[in-house]
Order: sequence, then structure tokens, then C-alpha cells
Amino acid sequence: MNDYRIQTTKDGSLSLYSLSYEEGFHDKDGALRESISKYLLPAQLEQFSTTEKIVVLDVCVGLGYNTGCILEKLFQSNIKIEWHGLEIDQRPLNLALNQKIFQKTWSPKLLHFFNCINKSGEWNDGFNEGNIHWGDARQKIYELKGSLKFDLILLDPFSPQKCPELWSEEFISVLTEKLSIKGRLITYSTAASIRASFKRAGLKIYSIVPLIDNQNKWSSGTVAMRKELEAHFISENCQFKELSTREIEHLATRSSIPYRDPTGRGISKEIISTREIEQSKSQLINTSSWRKRWNTAQ
Repeated sequence: MNDYRIQTTKDGSLSLYSLSYEEGFHDKDGALRESISKYLLPAQLEQFSTTEKIVVLDVCVGLGYNTGCILEKLFQSNIKIEWHGLEIDQRPLNLALNQKIFQKTWSPKLLHFFNCINKSGEWNDGFNEGNIHWGDARQKIYELKGSLKFDLILLDPFSPQKCPELWSEEFISVLTEKLSIKGRLITYSTAASIRASFKRAGLKIYSIVPLIDNQNKWSSGTVAMRKELEAHFISENCQFKELSTREIEHLATRSSIPYRDPTGRGISKEIISTREIEQSKSQLINTSSWRKRWNTAQ
């Protein structure tokens, strides 16, 4: 565990800092708070109130907060859950489960789920079921049944500049194939490269509205869908909004050039280097010009 440093975030919840990635697992304002605002609320689980079953995929489970928030809410309903997780490193979840602060965050039922996937990789409580696939998500995703379609895909790797292999145009295309007709792919990322890849995959994209005390931020994340979102889902609780002019213009800059990993086995430095070369040759607007324009506009 020498490459992980335990952190307690401002909301009192446990998080980790990765020394190898030089990046924290969550916002310093709160691990639990971030999962609620960027994943649980945008999922709008009430939309599934009349369905019998919901199928969830968590890409980069980490400490499990995104899944934890979703499942805790679903446990309050009669909806059957089928859950799948992709994660390369078992250590963060194992570490978290041995911390009292983490144990106190969740219900006994949710802790049972975490312990099951941590020990055996499988979970079945007689009604709900799930499993986790340990290893590189780019290969492990093919262990999922080809016919399986997900109502929710939670995409939460380290940032694109740190972990570009899980933000590549090719991997996003695979995730899109796994998304159900009314499913939602939810991520904290607002990067133009990621949003542009969503659009090229044929998805409609929406911006997650920041919390009231973060109104200085222009977006808290992205929701991508196969079909255009019905108007009442946008207006309810103001969880999302259509992309602003600022965000649309962002997609016309060099930042929108995607991360490419055609073999599915590329390493970070190579993927980043290839993108930088493509950006240097691009005729698209320089991102600094876009940034200057909108900083001035503010």
C-alpha cells in the first residue's frame, strides 16, 4: 500500500491519494459528496421505479463510492439489481474495508456486498446479483456477456492525462455498444476530448449542473445517452442542462482531439504522445484562444 496515502475529505468520508498517478481518488470537498452529486443524482433512479430490473456497470470501482451510493438507494426499492464492476487494483477496496470511517459510511447490507466482491468477486443475496472483473478494463470488458446491456454505466478512471487508456475513442465505443436504449453513461469528466468521443459514438450529451456552492464551475460532469433526454428529466431537480455555447465551442478546439488506443493495449505515454502530435498538426482552434475568450467573457 506504499503508493496510496489515506485522506479524510471535508465531508468526513475516506479517500485515497495515489502516489503513482499523482492524483486523488476524489475531490477534497468529499468522496461521498462527489459520488452523490456526480453519479447518484444524475442517474435519477426514480426513472426506474416501474421497472423490474436495473443493470449497472461500474468502470474503475476504486473504493466503491459510486456503486455504494447507487445500491444504497436501490435497496430501498423492489427493483432487482444486476451489477458488474471493472477494476485493475483490489487494494483500494481492501484498504477501505479495514477502515472504521469507511465501515460507518454504509449500511450492513452494502458492506456485505463490498465484502463479497472483495473476497470472492461475486455477490448474490438471493434477489440481487453481481460480480467484479479484476484486471485491465480494456480486456476484462469482453468477459461480460455480449448480449448484456447496461442501464447505468459509471465511468470513473483517473483523469484523461493520467489514465488515457480508459478514455480512448475505442474504449468509449465499446462502452457505447453496452449501453441500453434508455441507458445513461455518467462521468465526472468535462474534457472536450471525452465529450467529442461520446458524440462521435452517436451519443447525446448533457452537462451535469454543479452544486449551488460550486457555481463558479461551468460543469460537474457529463451524461451521455443513445436517445435525446425527455424535457422533464432535464427540468426535474435541475440535475442536467443542454451544453452551453461555451461548452459547444470547446468541442471545436484542439482539446477535442481524442485519445487513441486501436490495439486496446497501448501504454499511457504512447497514447498521450500520439494525441499531442495530432494536436500540433490540427487546424482546429487553439484551446488557449477559447479559454481566453471565455475568461474575458466572465
